[in-house]
Amino acid sequence: MRRSLQLGLAVCALAFAGVTLAPAALAENAHFIHTPTCTKSIVTGLTCSGKAAGLGNGPTFATLTAEKVEATYVCLNHGKNVAPGQPVVEQKVSGPTQEIIPHNGTISFSPNIPVPTPPSASTDCPNPKWTVQLTSLTYVGVTLLVEQTETGVKLVENFGTIDP
Repeated sequence: MRRSLQLGLAVCALAFAGVTLAPAALAENAHFIHTPTCTKSIVTGLTCSGKAAGLGNGPTFATLTAEKVEATYVCLNHGKNVAPGQPVVEQKVSGPTQEIIPHNGTISFSPNIPVPTPPSASTDCPNPKWTVQLTSLTYVGVTLLVEQTETGVKLVENFGTIDP
């Protein structure tokens, strides 16, 4: 009886250790299931989506950053003609951080960098009644970071320049 009790306690201890070590073991094998892909729109900005696995079950964060966003705007008069001296907006940007709760160590993510704020027609166009229109958008030095702070796991994907 004593031997089976000791064996039972040892099995319980191993089972408990296996359960508590499982998230750490999963976190050591964190990886993108498929290479993340990015889509760019002059309406919504840049979105990079994908899936990652092996992250454990703690909160995970996905952030998309760019060293520089180059947005070219034109001033249009009422006849939709482009005025000379188009304003160009350049800025370093970081999209909002997306918090994701993994399900069995797997997440889907799609962080976004919005389109830069357009210049003001009243200050940047020859006539304040004209409209400002975005004509081109380039994201330079784009990086995706998927991070689980609980385990310290980081997955990074560098996309370089994203231009049409």
